[in-house]
Amino acid sequence: MTLPRPADFEGILSLSRTDNDGRQSAVLTGYRAVHQLHDNHCSTGIHEYLDSDQVQPGESGRVAVCLSTPDMYPACLWDGRELNILEGKKQVGTLRVTSIFNTTLRTSPGEYLIRWQAPRLAEIGACLLDLFQGDDYQINQQALQDLHKLHASPLVLRMDATLFKTVMNMPGFDKANCVARMLTGYRLNYTRSLAAFKAASGDETFLSLFKGASRKKAQEEYTQVVTDLGSLMYALPGYGHLAQEEVLALLDTGDSFLISFAGTMMDAFPTLDDRHIAQLLDTMEEYGVHEWPYQPGIALAAALTKNPKGFDTVMSRFEHGNDNLQSGILRSFESLEMALPLQAQDMIVRRAQSHGGNRDDEAYSTTVIALALCKDRQAEAVAILAPCLESEAWFIRGNAAMSLGLLGIEDEVLINRLGDLIFDTEGNDWSVQSATLGALTELGDKARSQIDKLLRLARDDEDDNYTKQMLADCFGAIGDDSASVIEALRKIVAKQAYNSGRLAVIALGKLGKAAKPAMDAIKAFIFSEDYHVDDAEKARAVIDACIAINDADNVDVNNCIRHLAKSVHADVAEVAHQYLSGETKK
Repeated sequence: MTLPRPADFEGILSLSRTDNDGRQSAVLTGYRAVHQLHDNHCSTGIHEYLDSDQVQPGESGRVAVCLSTPDMYPACLWDGRELNILEGKKQVGTLRVTSIFNTTLRTSPGEYLIRWQAPRLAEIGACLLDLFQGDDYQINQQALQDLHKLHASPLVLRMDATLFKTVMNMPGFDKANCVARMLTGYRLNYTRSLAAFKAASGDETFLSLFKGASRKKAQEEYTQVVTDLGSLMYALPGYGHLAQEEVLALLDTGDSFLISFAGTMMDAFPTLDDRHIAQLLDTMEEYGVHEWPYQPGIALAAALTKNPKGFDTVMSRFEHGNDNLQSGILRSFESLEMALPLQAQDMIVRRAQSHGGNRDDEAYSTTVIALALCKDRQAEAVAILAPCLESEAWFIRGNAAMSLGLLGIEDEVLINRLGDLIFDTEGNDWSVQSATLGALTELGDKARSQIDKLLRLARDDEDDNYTKQMLADCFGAIGDDSASVIEALRKIVAKQAYNSGRLAVIALGKLGKAAKPAMDAIKAFIFSEDYHVDDAEKARAVIDACIAINDADNVDVNNCIRHLAKSVHADVAEVAHQYLSGETKK
């Protein structure tokens, strides 16, 4: 693959090992990484690997990087600078800069601003507006070119409505590009930016952009423009009903990405009526939602939540639909924000009871998942699910275990069988083991009889970090404060793997004062280099856990909070300062 334009810089990418909260798979050329350029600002960029076409977890490789909007964050790189590489809020590696080609990005460590500040373009925009007042076409065109060089998006967000509309109405102004750049360059200030755009542009400007984009013929350009403008629509749901025909038309494109995106936008519609339900069902019958894209099923769940009478249509279509439609309807029920009506619960139970001889296939597995929703038909659902724990198909065993946990079973024989399944590691992207640990977590105190098995699993040092995360959650939900459980959680914390360690700290917090023997390990974990919490709520949960274990004024607790107050992540530091100042009650 070649980059879309010359690389901005080169460096050495080092991925974290899988067993240290790293990725599960290699990154390939074309990988869109998130680079932390400032404490409060990140940027995506496309990678091209120079020694090989991939980099494996735990390994390093040379990389050329093309950032999305480099002129939005000038003066942020220097030779030798090490950038955090993120996936969501999780750090998966680092990138050490070795060569900088885009001189806009170059600075020195002493001149670098830790916190990103938006370019001050409002004043420049006002000057450009003076040029627009004249009749000289060449001057106006040059002004427009200068405006695009400065990035129209941050500029228009700082204009008042008069200036914005003047610029938008200039001959030759690329409106769609303006919006696309705004969406690309302002991810971190997304809501505020979109609100400013809405106030300045009005409904007609947006609708003309979206409708124009929907007529694009070139598929690649069409997908990109619809994605950007669709993001705007999704963030401002009030626009949704104004372009319903354009959104519904995406369901008929045959493009899985656009179909999924249409489902997302439909979920934001103020109302969803019988016509919407019928069109979603048609799409699901052709494509299904038991695999990606799943968004049409979420939109259907939203429609049924807003319009429960729609269940009559769904039930009627279900009886005569193909496997795609039936599986899609069942999976959509998982997203309902209401209890499943009795008629739907009866339908699921009947489907499970009437299934043919092959009960190890994907179609039956979908029904097994749906049985978890049959709260008013629990006895029938449990009777169907119990034998599924002995299925030869691992995904049937795993889904049955999870459904039994969600149903809140109390039968000790079945709970004991679930305990045995925590040693069943068969599976691909998930396993019977992880599904069963989730089920026991759902059962909470009801699963107390399985503590010895959970402790045996905790002693297995070969288990990966994900298993330790689930074990921590499970111990916390069960609430057993015995010395052996506290020691098992202490050992998870002591390994200092971020996700499992954090969850183990929270689990210890649920056990209260009995968990004091683990406090030294907790303190060492928070002070370790591997502790890189970057989320305010996660920091709050860890602090609350420390306080629950000790007295509020405990020296170790206060030292931990003071350490978090020094975090480079502003929201984490702010939370810690709130505790120290007494704004948050300890």
